[in-house]
Parts: sequence; structure tokens; C-alpha cells
Amino acid sequence: MKRTKLVPILIAALIALTAATAALYLSTRPAAEEGSLRVEYGGQAVHLPLDRLEFGPVHGVLVNGKGEERAVDAQGVPLSDVLRAAGATDYAEVTVTADDAYHAVVTAEEIAQPDRVFLIREEKGPRLVVFGDVDSRRSVSGVVSLTVT
Repeated sequence: MKRTKLVPILIAALIALTAATAALYLSTRPAAEEGSLRVEYGGQAVHLPLDRLEFGPVHGVLVNGKGEERAVDAQGVPLSDVLRAAGATDYAEVTVTADDAYHAVVTAEEIAQPDRVFLIREEKGPRLVVFGDVDSRRSVSGVVSLTVT
């Protein structure tokens, strides 16, 4: 008899723990003002409006983990231009984070290569694309923040 009374209490405790964990996670997810990117550099954070960036045609091919190729034909901006617009001039790497906290790291050497690292325009928000990767794991959609180190 005591076990049947204990089960609902355990279920309620697990539900409460799940709700608290979800609330904590959602409160710590990266965010940016609508239509902008949050750029953290030199201990400061700025919100860079996307409409201040000059998007142009971007063409290339991404390769997934299975070796399948996907053509990219979009409007985009080199990540180097985004960083320059935010005032970031000296860095070793940039962590690009999506609204769901998925992130990828791009090095300064990669960013400096022409036609390699871009933010392309999509409905959900900017997407990071890194051409030349053997696996498109660094294709981050819904980008909301850049952390420059």
C-alpha cells in the first residue's frame, strides 16, 4: 500500500525537477535583440543590427558527414566584415552560437581566408557556413551571438 502512495509523489517530484531544469536552461540561452547579433569582444557586448551589414551573393558547396554535397547560393557577408563592423580587430578565434545554444568555433586564420567563412541570410536568422570543411558540423543556423577571443 505504501508503494502506491509513493509513486505519485515521485512522479510529481520528477516533474518539478524537470520544470526547474528547463526554466534554468531557457534563462541562460544566448539571445540578441530582434534583427541583430550580440558580439562579445574585449569584455563588452554590442548588438550589431543586421541591416548595417552589406550582404552580397555567396556561392559554394558544403559537405555533410556522409560526403554528400549541398550547393549554397544565398545572400551573405564574410564573417571578417561582421567582426570589423562590431569593432573586433584582434582575435584568435570566434565562437558562433545559435539560439538553441549550438555553437562552433572558427579560427582567425580561417576567417582571414577569402571565400571561406560567411554568415548567410535565412528566415530563422543568420547561418554560419564554412566552405572547405570535410563535414558541415560548423553550419550553425539561427546565429544570435559571436564571442570573440
